[in-house]
Formats: sequence, structure tokens, C-alpha cells
Amino acid sequence: MSDLSIVIVNYRSWFKLEGCLLSIDQQSEKVKKVIVVDNHSNDGQLQYFIEKFPWVDWIKNDTNAGFAVACNLGAQNTSTPWLLFLNPDTRLPKDCLETLIPYCDQHPEFHLITIKQLSESGKNTHPYGIFPNVWNSMGLMRSFERLIFHPDQTKKGMAKNPIAFPHWISGSFVLMRKEDFNLIGGWDDRFWMYCEDIDLSKRAADKKLSRVLLNEWECLHSHGVSSRSNSKTKIMTKAEVIKSTHLYIEKHFIGKHKKWAHQWLKFHKMVELYLLSFIDTSKREILKILIPFWREFFSKDF
Repeated sequence: MSDLSIVIVNYRSWFKLEGCLLSIDQQSEKVKKVIVVDNHSNDGQLQYFIEKFPWVDWIKNDTNAGFAVACNLGAQNTSTPWLLFLNPDTRLPKDCLETLIPYCDQHPEFHLITIKQLSESGKNTHPYGIFPNVWNSMGLMRSFERLIFHPDQTKKGMAKNPIAFPHWISGSFVLMRKEDFNLIGGWDDRFWMYCEDIDLSKRAADKKLSRVLLNEWECLHSHGVSSRSNSKTKIMTKAEVIKSTHLYIEKHFIGKHKKWAHQWLKFHKMVELYLLSFIDTSKREILKILIPFWREFFSKDF
């Protein structure tokens, strides 16, 4: 497939990465270039994989620079018209790309493209969402908003049609033309982990580029392999979700909306984590990370 390059970011997800690479290798038509950016796994596994998958272009980061930085680094080493950013914990059916790319070639109005993603048990994982606003950082309010104001964005609404148009699509599978990637300006490397896909979609929307879900194609996706590798990593990544949400608010909200959104996110997360800390000690550890972050963040003028 001479018009496609795939970029995968890895951090100690070797078992899942192996399955992902094997599924790419088994595609009916070979992909022009597959790049794996290893974010300083530093666990002695990289050399083994370099030898096992010599057809992959391996890039070794000296630090765990984050998902967005690694995606941009991979993209810099491509020259094909199409780019696919793919998580290492995904697996592609044999004929997936052979039919997907020609179909998308026929639809220049499709810009950021994803497909249906299924869990290991076959459950639809719904890799999309609605854009954040002042109040919907709480999951329950987000669900009500979709139901009342965006019925086309509900899980049922998204799944019922062959083609759907979510506000944002998950970074686990993002297919786009290189020219659109350059137009948007790539991934924002200020996002270390989480919200970088929402930000990418928001900047695409600002450029009038569509975000598309194609339900007639699907892949397997085992969520959170890197972020759930151990309790310390899980705590760190849960805190990073909240930090990244503040960064998204700071970047995309203006005036009083920005201030209210920051304050609301801090308030409900602090209450939630404090109450849950009595039954889950990991919530207390997340709070220990966030309290100094909030103290420093809210000491600034915004």
C-alpha cells in the first residue's frame, strides 16, 4: 500500500504491540512504511523487537516524551499521502486497510477518520465524544448533554448509521491525509497524555475539516495497556487526564467561560477524589499529585 504510512507509539506495551504488528504484516496488501516510536521503555525489550520485525522503522526516544511528541516525530519520517496513527493495543482484520484506503480516496470530504473499535469481548468501545464545554467535564452531565442537545452524538446515534460525524475521535485510530495533518499543525506536544486527540479534532473543526466514523470497518482495541501497567502508572495517568483537561480549557476557552470551566473541573474532581479516597487509596494518591498542581496553576492569572 504505497500511499499509506502507519505511526505507532509504544511504551512497554510489547505483548500487544506484537499482535498489532502481526496484524499489519498480515494485511492483504503491504503498507509502505510502519514506524514505531518507542517512548523510552528502557526495559530491555526493544532490541528483540527490532530483530523480530526488521520491516518496521524503529525510532528510540531518549525520554518518555508523551504521545503527541512521539506521533509528530513519527510523522516527520513519512512521505506518503495517507497517515494512520494507531495504538499498539489494536489489531486490524486482514482486509481492513486494503478496502478502507480506496474508499476514503473516493471521499475527499472525509478528513479525520476512525472506524468502529471492539473490545476483546466484541463490545463496541465508542472511540469518540462531544467537545468539552464549561460544565460537561463531569461524565453524568456529559451524558445528559448528549441525550438532550446532541442526540446524534449518543452511542446509539453514532452506531446506527454506516457513516457518522462525531465531534472528536480517539487517538487510538486516526487516519488522515498528510496535507490535512500539516494544515492542522500536527499534534500539540504540550499534551503529554490524554486530550491530545480532542485538541486535534477541535483544531480540525476550526479549519472546517470533518471528523468521520466509518462503522462498516472495525478493529480490535484493548484499552489502556500502557496506562494501566501498574498501580503507580495508573495513578499518574489518572492525574494526567485532569491536568490535560485544564490544558485543553486554557487553550480553547475564552473569558469567563475559561475561568468557570477551570473552577468547576477542580471543584468536582476534588470532591469526587476526596470522597472515594475513603474506599480507594489510589484516589488519595491522585489527589496528592493534583493539589500542588492546582495550587501552582491557580496562582497564575488566566
